[in-house]
Amino acid sequence: MDFRELMREERRRVREAAQSKPNTDTKSASKINIEEFRKGPISGVYYIPNWITQDEEAAIVERVYAVPHDNDLWVKLKHRRLQMWGGEVKVPFEPNPLPEWLQQISQTLLDTGIFSEEKKPNHALINEYGVGDCILPHEDGPAYFPLVSIISTGAECRVTFEPHRALASVDNQSVSEAAPTNEIVQNFDFQLERRSLLLFTGEAYTRYLHSVDNIEVGTRISLTIRHVDLL
Repeated sequence: MDFRELMREERRRVREAAQSKPNTDTKSASKINIEEFRKGPISGVYYIPNWITQDEEAAIVERVYAVPHDNDLWVKLKHRRLQMWGGEVKVPFEPNPLPEWLQQISQTLLDTGIFSEEKKPNHALINEYGVGDCILPHEDGPAYFPLVSIISTGAECRVTFEPHRALASVDNQSVSEAAPTNEIVQNFDFQLERRSLLLFTGEAYTRYLHSVDNIEVGTRISLTIRHVDLL
């Protein structure tokens, strides 16, 4: 067996190990009224503290670090590193099955009515943030429309929503001209606690950018679970 074949075999072994870890034991869930968890002045932002238990949080972290630090399933970026599960987001999108533990988490999001069966989760980004790491204001784009769900574990941080530059007041354009349906909120931020669930959809998705501030202490691992819909 040549070196390249050895590397392919090692990647396969690591991927299978990450997928076959014991059950994350996420609890079965009933439908929830998401409007009870609306957060702040921006339409489409929802926040649920203690979405997962402490044991579930520990199980998630264990699954994430089942992938060794130096494995190429980890992708290093400037202010974070990540794992991507479900396939590369490109046209045409060729989905790969999520690991069993991510399927269990996704099923809970289905059971509660957060995602629909027609647009059930099929993609996950696992982001690891160390001290000083952050993610700058950005949008998730049309591939994941209309809903993003983010489960936070470990270190806490602040998330900020700010309007797209085109929607902010420009020159003499009034807020009402820039936003004919709803007044634009210039800035809105709040603390993302560990074990919480953040959702954003609607105007929060299409009209606002979001960012995560520098991590001050510890390590944060977030699971961004979405439905990819690309032909």
